[in-house]
Amino acid sequence: MRKLLLVSLLVFAVACNVEDDGITSNEVREVNATTTIDGCSVYELNFGQEGTISFRNFYDYLEVTVTKTGNLDLNKISIHFTKNVNAFPRNGKGDLNTSKFTYSENVSKGMSEVTASFNFDELGVMAGENLYVTAAAEFGSGRNKQELFVEDEELLGGNFYFLYHVEKFPFYAGTDQVREIYLSEAQVVPSWDEVRKLYANMLDPGIPKKAGTYNPSIWDIINDFNDPNRETQLGDYTTTYTLGMGECSDSVELTLRVVADPL
Repeated sequence: MRKLLLVSLLVFAVACNVEDDGITSNEVREVNATTTIDGCSVYELNFGQEGTISFRNFYDYLEVTVTKTGNLDLNKISIHFTKNVNAFPRNGKGDLNTSKFTYSENVSKGMSEVTASFNFDELGVMAGENLYVTAAAEFGSGRNKQELFVEDEELLGGNFYFLYHVEKFPFYAGTDQVREIYLSEAQVVPSWDEVRKLYANMLDPGIPKKAGTYNPSIWDIINDFNDPNRETQLGDYTTTYTLGMGECSDSVELTLRVVADPL
């Protein structure tokens, strides 16, 4: 089942103080890094001039994409999530320790974009709650090698974290479903709307039944079922029901399985 979304964010960029992890009023700068794609928000930060990182949360997971924008190779990505602002991993000098981040992976040579997904359960978060997030990326090699932390504007210090607010995804389409129907019942379904209802009634409770689109369409399914060239009308008739548009959408597969009547 394809999951695509994102939500509006309340986001701040903060310069971390290695002496005192607490947030004070003069440490916080509100940033304005959200854009809207197909009706959902995407929050994007910079790794200096070398790359960008975007955050978008779907129904039950958070998706993070790092993109190389400069000339230096992207070598490594490290991201950390915590609900406690004082819980970022640090080394003996008090600096952020990227090797102990939630996610810290090398990037295959030549890759210019990497996407990672993080389930809400593993992050210990749900819609309506906040996460503190920091991320770093390593670029270049030799004398040009550098580790850059996320930033939205020129900030003092080398360590940055921000507040990510997880909101409810508005286009959740539910889970894949299969329903069986006897051939004799399928042959007497009286209209297009009644066929549509067969599929719509398979949707999980609470999912809008008329707001989405079907692919193949209900007419395509009807014509397929009644195709005189079919060897049999038995079998699966599957359609994908989609809520939302483009990158801000969610889809579910609905299968009507026509089976032989009992003897």
